[in-house]
Amino acid sequence: MKKLSIIALLLTLVASLLWQPQMASADELSGHAHENGLRYLISKNAIVQDANGSYRPNDNVTRGEFASYLSKVLKLEANDGKVFTDVPDTYMYLTDIQLAATAGIITGYADGTFKPDAAISRQHMAIMLERAIDYLNIPKGTSSITFKDNASIIKDYRPAVAVGAHLGIINGSNGYFMPEKNATIGQAATFIQRLMLLSGDSTADFSTYAIKEIANGALVGNQSFSSFDAADKAITKNTQVIVQKDKIVKMASGYVVTNKYVALNSETIKDQISVAGNTEMEYISSDATQVKVRLAGQVGYLKQADVTLIPFSLSKGRAYYTNENGEIKHTLFDYNTNKYSSSYVYGKAPAFMKQGEKYYSWNGIYFTNGNGSSKGEAYNYYQFLPARATTQYTAEELDAYIMNKLAEIESTGITLYKDATKKSKLIGLGQTLKDVEANSKINAMLILALAQHESAYGMSDHAQNLNNLFGLYVYDTNPLNKEFESVAVNINELVEKFLQPNYITPGGSPGRNYANGAVVGSKELGFNVKYASDPYWGAKIAGHYYRAEKVLGFKDASNPYTIGLTTSTGLNVRTDASTSNSPLFTYARSGMPVIITNTGTNGWYEVLSDKLHSGTAYISKDYLQVINTVK
Repeated sequence: MKKLSIIALLLTLVASLLWQPQMASADELSGHAHENGLRYLISKNAIVQDANGSYRPNDNVTRGEFASYLSKVLKLEANDGKVFTDVPDTYMYLTDIQLAATAGIITGYADGTFKPDAAISRQHMAIMLERAIDYLNIPKGTSSITFKDNASIIKDYRPAVAVGAHLGIINGSNGYFMPEKNATIGQAATFIQRLMLLSGDSTADFSTYAIKEIANGALVGNQSFSSFDAADKAITKNTQVIVQKDKIVKMASGYVVTNKYVALNSETIKDQISVAGNTEMEYISSDATQVKVRLAGQVGYLKQADVTLIPFSLSKGRAYYTNENGEIKHTLFDYNTNKYSSSYVYGKAPAFMKQGEKYYSWNGIYFTNGNGSSKGEAYNYYQFLPARATTQYTAEELDAYIMNKLAEIESTGITLYKDATKKSKLIGLGQTLKDVEANSKINAMLILALAQHESAYGMSDHAQNLNNLFGLYVYDTNPLNKEFESVAVNINELVEKFLQPNYITPGGSPGRNYANGAVVGSKELGFNVKYASDPYWGAKIAGHYYRAEKVLGFKDASNPYTIGLTTSTGLNVRTDASTSNSPLFTYARSGMPVIITNTGTNGWYEVLSDKLHSGTAYISKDYLQVINTVK
């Protein structure tokens, strides 16, 4: 039984009440055209915030500021103390200007001035950058690049402009360089970042995010951005994805796989749901930190770090369903090995499933083909049969089935099942199960199916050593090796402390919101929502029930219950076919499965009460939809 501990559940419940999804916050640089360069200069302490907390990315950069930027990123140290006549000792960039002058990157004017507070022109920036290229010994190559306004560039500066353009450090616009135009702080930052990338400075690579395109089963291209928001705004096609260090963090469509055991913050039921690693779920959207998903019917959020996003066109394999000789088979994919790992049969295949074809489903109810086209709807009878049902089998028949199954698994030669017919803790449980069914109104075959699954047919260590068939108190977060006096005591504890008060009775015990339908179900409804982290736990329990029926002659399926789903939240269940008396109980959620025992009571359905109740119960026909089940 993979589930959260009681303490952990209480903590996560509190967290779920306080928790609200938060999108990544942005500052004034997020999405800026020169964000990468600006963040690079900030990391070098070359740009600092002003008194108002701004980096002034759109202000013109001064000659003194640009010289200071170059001095800091080049880590200039040699200083011969050269002073320009208009750069006083108190000037904030004095030392940086002296260092740049010593390195030959700036020369000043013939009159001995530098004009540090003047906005720098693009051509003066180009000459300083060329000198920095020489200082860093970056090969210049040869360039014949000219701009339409080449004649407007100072003649001695034209080679520097050509080199900068050739190396991709500076660019023009529509063929013009605009040499006299002033540059902004943001533009200056981008030019310097490009310079340092050419020098091999890995710290200059602030391209945290990239847009790549899916082509022929691979990701191609590498348009870089320093923020998720900037990359998100630049996406133009459904075939493009956002990547962060080779991990896809946004896509148009696909599915999500958990990398490990996680807790899904479900908006649907306002609670946390434990989810096993290697679980597939439907992708809805994502931002820089979170991914919005749908797990069966549960919509919620998971951390980017805890999941892998897989576009359909890049899928190497997915879980799928097939019709195998009239039975429905579910084949699972292991994303750690990129191989199909296991499969199980859990009932008869619905009529629309053709042999030889693969079907896909997010919740085991609605099925599509590989292209996402709807192929049909099917409710597995054993998976959505409410626990208050009574099995048709006697204690003797249950015991006979148990021994038949134990002989079968013993014959496999698997070490775990050695001497199963002698040692299994399931042996002779028929009467105990039927007594529980009679006293607690919980299906004996359902409890047997659960025991088979959780205890490896009574051969697990917990079963053999602790009489614990159900993994009670064996939590994902803090396993407790509690020993039971007998298997019968263990079964009664399951019923009286878990199933009856928390999972079957609507509303559950105070503080324990586990009641999501009295069926084994799925992550959408039923015990599986909170009982087990395996999203297919309910289907696997149903499979045990189905296989027992197959051996014993399908008595339960031959005399099936009519099952309906409630269609309203806050639905009252009554003790008579009227609204005159107080309700017996109320279903908080819609979509709750109930057993209908009589369909003809003046606008009311007679149903079996999920709350332990000796009399009959009623639900208005207006709020109950009869479903067809596959059995």
